[in-house]
Amino acid sequence: MNRDTYLQELKKGLKILPQYDRDEAIEFYEEYFDEAGVENEAKVIEELGDPKVLAKKILVDVVDRKYEETMAASNANTLAVVPAPVVAGTGAATGEGFTQGAEIPQANPNVEPVFSAQPVDEGKKSKKKGNQPSALKTLAIVLAAIFALPLSPVVFAFLIVACVLIFVLFMVLISFLIAGIAILVSGIATAVFGLVALFMNPIAGMVILGGGLTCFGLGIFFMIGSLALIRLAAGGLAKGFGRIVHRKNRKNKAAQAA
Repeated sequence: MNRDTYLQELKKGLKILPQYDRDEAIEFYEEYFDEAGVENEAKVIEELGDPKVLAKKILVDVVDRKYEETMAASNANTLAVVPAPVVAGTGAATGEGFTQGAEIPQANPNVEPVFSAQPVDEGKKSKKKGNQPSALKTLAIVLAAIFALPLSPVVFAFLIVACVLIFVLFMVLISFLIAGIAILVSGIATAVFGLVALFMNPIAGMVILGGGLTCFGLGIFFMIGSLALIRLAAGGLAKGFGRIVHRKNRKNKAAQAA
């Protein structure tokens, strides 16, 4: 296996990630290969290990970082609406801020290089925001990260049951969405029939038209409500499972450091 093959395998293992995060990780390891030089290519591949295993580590680290960024943004928004304490005698307000991004560890032959987030400059912020995954995509990424963690058989079985319950939940929500679409279509058809009936029997036509418009409104209500519930459920589950990934990843890193 050479450098190009290794990076291709790594990219395949990261295909579930948004393109921005995937490209950022691949660029990190491309630079690592460049710094090591062509003569040390085989040594770097041996040092990094199986690209599939490395992809799982990157996936977990990305989800961990996203969770921290989400919590930091949430805390920052909370602090923004709370007046900062005033230092007695000075009238100056003080408060704590948050910094995001971690420094990239320098290449060390004795330490496995691990991809970590870099500070995002202003030129890349708009590109990153435009590449944000949907709530369902985020949930899928977080679940993939959980299964990438070393899990005991009991925890693994629990996660399987949780995934089945999540699947059932979303099937119910999707059924409401489909029902809303069906009601909307039937409402449109009924309203059109009512408009035609107005020319033959105005009273009956108005009744039919009113029923069609009512179905139209109910269909929109079911569709918007179902989509909102799907996004809300996916976002809440992603945040909850992201917390599990965060705690487990931090625990594993602390154990490795010890």
